Amino acid sequence: MRHVLLLDAGLVSRRRGRAYWSKTVKIEDAPVFPGGVTGPQLIKALREWVAGFPVRPRSESDPRPVGIDLRGGVLLNLIRTDDGFELVVSTAPRRPGKPLTIERFRARAVVIATGFEDRWPDIEVDESAQAIYERYRVVFRYAGNRRGWHLCIRCDGHLHVDRHIAVVGCGDYVYGTAFGAQDFTDKVTILTNGRPHGMSEPVLKQIRERGIEIVEKRIVKHIGEGTDLLGFLMEDGSKLFFDGFFVDEGLEPNTQFLEGWDVQTDEEGLLVVDEDGQVLDSAGNKVPGLFAAGDIVAGERNLIATAFALGQNAGLSASDSLRRWQWPG
Repeated sequence: MRHVLLLDAGLVSRRRGRAYWSKTVKIEDAPVFPGGVTGPQLIKALREWVAGFPVRPRSESDPRPVGIDLRGGVLLNLIRTDDGFELVVSTAPRRPGKPLTIERFRARAVVIATGFEDRWPDIEVDESAQAIYERYRVVFRYAGNRRGWHLCIRCDGHLHVDRHIAVVGCGDYVYGTAFGAQDFTDKVTILTNGRPHGMSEPVLKQIRERGIEIVEKRIVKHIGEGTDLLGFLMEDGSKLFFDGFFVDEGLEPNTQFLEGWDVQTDEEGLLVVDEDGQVLDSAGNKVPGLFAAGDIVAGERNLIATAFALGQNAGLSASDSLRRWQWPG
């Protein structure tokens, strides 16, 4: 019973979300998809679901619109107004040398579900390219395939039971992937891609006890066949081959449109919310009308089932906030 503007960045840009990179590997935790679903199939199904709720009059006697207005758009700026928000949105694909196509929308409540961009390994990267897809074109060739780059050990570890996997990254952060791998395999090698490992002594102690090798040589090139990643050519000319490949280089939250806002974030820049999905400011107070859901929320598991639940919660909370009458007191 609300009029919802749904801005889908994937319709006008190469921002697809983490799930999209499960191109041939089925996602097993997506609700209402028994047997699993690939990322592209999931996106298609969700857009078809949205199409089932077109904008229409509330009733024969009430012309106010309800339903979902799906638009392609990337949110550039979110501005507070007297009665809610103004959204400054790029609504067409970016073309070199051409100005952006900008439209402005107004809303009384906003749910942020912009997620984050995974940082990819610095291997065969086009330094001259600005767009992320062009910059990491070679890396993306192997992303999301059963024999290629994987981002989530909890999601895709089951594909590598008792297999030798490589984990690319450094610092205690990357050990999270190697730590989670114990549910599937004991054969793990950490590759720092030419950087010092940067791990603390307690983590190093456990790595040694588990027999995990750390390789600090730089990776020069992928070794692969088609979209299957087989191994790496190292800077000293040696070749390393593995049965599976995981990368954990951190993330970049898609919150550029919140520049200047007082919102509370964790150490990675993800938004801190309350039990209703409402965004909190640095003092822990609720930011009026602003909610968040999915991977952009701090402290949540990056799983599709989790995102569904957080989206439902934030959406209902945003809708409730628009009621004329609130609970007494």
